[in-house]
Amino acid sequence: MKTQIQRQIHIQEPFRRPRTITLEKEIWLGSSSAAGVPLKDTTLPEFALLIRPLESGKIWIQVPEGAPEIQVGDLSVRNAEWPIGYRLRLGETEIRIEAETTSEHLPEIPSGVLPWLTVSDEGRKTLWTARKSARTSLSIYLEGETGTGKEVLAHLIHAWSERATGPFIPLHCGALPLSLAESELFGHTKGSFTGAHKQRPGALMQAHNGTLFLDEVGDLSPEIQVKLLRFLENGEIRPVGADQCFHASARVVCATHLPLEKLVEQGKFRQDLYYRLASVNVQIPPLRTRPEDIALLATKFAKETGHTISPQALRRLQSTEWRGNVRELRHAIERACGLVSESQSELKEEQFAFLLENTGTALSLESAHPSGLLSLKEMERVMLLKTLRLTQGNRNSAAKILGVARSTLFDMLKRHRIPGPRTSKQPGTQGKLFVA
Repeated sequence: MKTQIQRQIHIQEPFRRPRTITLEKEIWLGSSSAAGVPLKDTTLPEFALLIRPLESGKIWIQVPEGAPEIQVGDLSVRNAEWPIGYRLRLGETEIRIEAETTSEHLPEIPSGVLPWLTVSDEGRKTLWTARKSARTSLSIYLEGETGTGKEVLAHLIHAWSERATGPFIPLHCGALPLSLAESELFGHTKGSFTGAHKQRPGALMQAHNGTLFLDEVGDLSPEIQVKLLRFLENGEIRPVGADQCFHASARVVCATHLPLEKLVEQGKFRQDLYYRLASVNVQIPPLRTRPEDIALLATKFAKETGHTISPQALRRLQSTEWRGNVRELRHAIERACGLVSESQSELKEEQFAFLLENTGTALSLESAHPSGLLSLKEMERVMLLKTLRLTQGNRNSAAKILGVARSTLFDMLKRHRIPGPRTSKQPGTQGKLFVA
């Protein structure tokens, strides 16, 4: 069984809970909110340390001029190639970089819990990150677009954790009326407001010895954010109308479809609460970056209604942006199944013509990203899919339109894992799609 190595940065800031991030590319650490990893350490400059992963397995550490040197034991280091596994001291912050292996297989799903289905590399990494995070007692922040299965993943984290025998309580903060949000989260006493005919425990108390999942936590009001921060610091709960405080032990997993860092920069979310909630950040990749998962899920959804999907229809689905992700894909499959005759069991490409009519789902150069921009990698994939659709899958014509050699086009298709008109299963491929 092959394994992959991921470098994890473990950070312990002064008077803060430890947190862990994955080191995939070079990253700046410092006190500035513009740094890749902002640190709550007042002794540090805005940009205090650059860490770059190297192919040799080591890391390159670089301290800019004017910033204090890193302490590694009794050594003072400014610029060096360094092996992982050492503790680094940066101001009053302790940093440890370790290598963690990730198997190519998926982690085992506990019985009785819905799986977060994936066959892609990105999805597998997400599951393993969630699995490893579940073993800790840290708060976890799930960052992903709408419809990526954040609640399913949160329930898996609960099932993998030491709190699995306790309750799992989901609460959608965006659906709570402002007047009732505090009561839903912290509870209320009898007679505390009109309609409070009896005492009621809030979600935090209901999740005692278990896990509370706060979806769209960024929608909480500033007043409730203060009370939530107090709970995370000492487990204190004061129900609405109560004269005394109670205590509970609940692990908090939160999620948003917009980055919490943006809300912090806009002054809509407390920075100290963000650091408490995002001790571990699990990023969920959007469905459009996982074409293998589009095929897997589309086939599953169609099978649930007694249908199959033609290869041409699958390619159409894989070339759609899916701003609503899995939720939107399921709706599209159900709609297509409802439009075919009872005698037709296979969904063909024409059953999904509505995807081109709906500008909200058709693939375009406008991304669903908050910035409205695509990365260069995503833009390349968009142009490949558009050109293949224009040429009806003819790769010779596509190569001429794009102005590249046929072999270069093949390399691009493989890099983006875009299946060609013909696919084959070869020994040792475990059913993966290959461009013919």
